[in-house]
Amino acid sequence: MIKTRLVEDEFDKLFVIKKRFSENLIKREDNLLKDKYDFNAFECINPFTYQEFLDALKYQKDRKDNFIKFESYFPIKEHYGLEENVTLTMLLDNDLLNLNTNNNLIFKKPEIDELINIEIKHYGKLYGEDFCRNNIIRQYPLIDYIGAYLDNKMAGALYYFSFEDYTCLDGLIVDEDYRNRYIASSLINEVIERNKNNKIFLHAEDDDTPKLMYEKMGFKEVDKIYEYISTNIDDLKL
Repeated sequence: MIKTRLVEDEFDKLFVIKKRFSENLIKREDNLLKDKYDFNAFECINPFTYQEFLDALKYQKDRKDNFIKFESYFPIKEHYGLEENVTLTMLLDNDLLNLNTNNNLIFKKPEIDELINIEIKHYGKLYGEDFCRNNIIRQYPLIDYIGAYLDNKMAGALYYFSFEDYTCLDGLIVDEDYRNRYIASSLINEVIERNKNNKIFLHAEDDDTPKLMYEKMGFKEVDKIYEYISTNIDDLKL
């Protein structure tokens, strides 16, 4: 198995319970934050059948969830009208390391209220303020956060998780008032400095601008996660 997948699995254990749902599906659930579909998804062992798809829809409806998500490390040809997204796993190639940093930044663990505020500011309209707040409250005690401060104000933040000799960073966010000041690259560099003996990786959408930024920094694609999603299962045409 690709080592980054083992790290993903260890990270999931912090939040979810896994159980066999059907022949081709494993259900991943976090009942403390039901509306976070990253942690309430079906993992595909093999492509799922139409009956498994229907059973999964019923299961979500019985939970009173209006979303559904399937994840796999291989493309699924027939996914019954679900939206397909591809998330890349990108590993830092130290031989290609190219990070511009801001020497005026101070790094420290943010207060939980600071993380909640920046999350709501940038994602509140998209996901809802309650979700943003509960998401941070759920994650804050379990993973490592780094905040970048400029003039005593938090300009950006991310979290990271290490297992064995690999470190995954995620949740990178730069306050819109501080962009174009090398905040993101400085935060990534701080993770590298704190985990000098580890291999560093992150995730990026296949068709999103940050992918190009990460490539310029020295990250290279090593794996893909295929996601099949509906955020409103009542709209699916079966």
